[in-house]
Amino acid sequence: MSGLAWKRNADEILERRRRFFRREMLDGILVSLPVAIDVEAEWQAFERRWPQYEEGGTRPYPSDEEIFERELIGLRARGQAEDDELPVLYTTLDAGEGIVGGMFGGDIRFLHRPRGAAFSATKTVLPDYAGLSSLPDPMASPWTARLLDIQRYFADHADGRFGQHPFLTMDALNFVAELRGASQAYLDIYEYPDELRALMEIGLDYNIRFQEAQQAITGGCEDGCFVMMGGWAPFPRAICMSVDAYVICGVQSYVELGFEYQQRLLEHFGYGIMHFHCNRTDLAAEVAKLPGLRMFQFGGDTRDSIPEVEHVPAMRKAIGDIPIMVSCSMEHFLTHLHGRTLPGNVWYRVDGSMSVDEANRLMDEVRAYRV
Repeated sequence: MSGLAWKRNADEILERRRRFFRREMLDGILVSLPVAIDVEAEWQAFERRWPQYEEGGTRPYPSDEEIFERELIGLRARGQAEDDELPVLYTTLDAGEGIVGGMFGGDIRFLHRPRGAAFSATKTVLPDYAGLSSLPDPMASPWTARLLDIQRYFADHADGRFGQHPFLTMDALNFVAELRGASQAYLDIYEYPDELRALMEIGLDYNIRFQEAQQAITGGCEDGCFVMMGGWAPFPRAICMSVDAYVICGVQSYVELGFEYQQRLLEHFGYGIMHFHCNRTDLAAEVAKLPGLRMFQFGGDTRDSIPEVEHVPAMRKAIGDIPIMVSCSMEHFLTHLHGRTLPGNVWYRVDGSMSVDEANRLMDEVRAYRV
């Protein structure tokens, strides 16, 4: 049963989220604060119960029970903080993006990360386009069944305390990179454009069917749905997508070999959130033309000497009044909050550490903040 009972002020946060996503908070802000919870005893109990592996070493895919216990560590205590974060879990995160290749018959292995989700690695599924017509149905894959089983387990054990959201969509060039390998996917733009488009069509069909199957399990809460990056959004259905594979391409590659596929996904599901892993305003301006886009989460290149939050004004010019999510340091956030110079219509994910009491005191100022 879906619900958010482990958030002490869930009703208030849902209302703030409604206003934010509906562009009714143009002069206000949302904030996810870095609340420190003492969970060492819980982690030690977890590590005594479940096998441990060398960091980066191969491990079996964890059981439903192991994932459930790991994901609940500190979750109830975190819900005592009155910031804009909600207890919505990414229950299939262990699968990683490599699971897409696994769902299409690829050889996949999982690598261990201590006190975190595993990550996946898959061999190239489609080394040449001769095998395009013989790709298996991903919805018949045992990995698809495995991921849906995990989500059912969480749904059956949630008891109204927390929610979960579906897996990130892997569409268009992102999808091709998973099945063909990144380097070959880029070469395909020039060498095999027709076959590339045919593979993207397969990816579109896969994403629609897989997202629908997940949404039937993850459900929603109140008048909204659960979605990656947003956690909860006030829409009947929404998906989270990305343009990661396009960030090193010219804009025209996205316009000609990306936009249409994402547009069709959004037309099917109605609403979307964009994960945008760069600060390129030229690409952002094209992505922002997608119908139904309701939040733009962007993050900077680690090689960029300018903190990503300082790109917000330029991004705002590029994407209009679409709500933004961005990370920033505690120092930046507090300095600009107290100076009343934080841009509005932005959800700030703050780095650092503070107690629950400190976070709750700070939220009084956050709720009252107006540009």
